[in-house]
Amino acid sequence: MSFFAILLLLVVILLGIYSFVLLHLNKTVINLDLFFLELDLELGYLILISTLSGICVALILELIFFSSRRKNKDDKY
Repeated sequence: MSFFAILLLLVVILLGIYSFVLLHLNKTVINLDLFFLELDLELGYLILISTLSGICVALILELIFFSSRRKNKDDKY
């Protein structure tokens, strides 16, 4: 196994443990009021959803940034 694969596996395992602990420690119910939708969510689920959505948005933006940078580098030569 390469170092990158071990590091990726470690990150996934740590994220899973973090998610499990977060969901079981925070049982407080929060009323989330969106425009036309009212949700009653536990605090752990809300924090986990916001964390995972932030990670996804950051990854998508990083992919867009680095793909456009690579395309510009290829156009110069």
